[in-house]
Amino acid sequence: MTDETKIASWRELLEKTIELGLGAALLTRETASKVIDDLVKRGAVSKEDGKKLVSHMMERGKSQRERMEEFISEAVERAMSKGDIARRSALEKLEERLAALEDKLNQ
Repeated sequence: MTDETKIASWRELLEKTIELGLGAALLTRETASKVIDDLVKRGAVSKEDGKKLVSHMMERGKSQRERMEEFISEAVERAMSKGDIARRSALEKLEERLAALEDKLNQ
């Protein structure tokens, strides 16, 4: 097994591991660095490739977090529209109108 093949297989293993659940989205730089440092100590990856992997893992985590946030936002939006739930901004506008009407009545 060549070094490039070994690196590719470790990279694939890490990527598949990260993709399980919310792994990449919840992965911290410190945790990723620890995993990669361990791989460097074992000789599975070079220090330079390890740094690249950490960077790649962080980028992937950020991307997954953004997709997850977008998905959650859309799901909440759909649930609110189906559930006929008033938004805070709509309630605040109604409160303002009510206060203005009360002021007019009191005059």
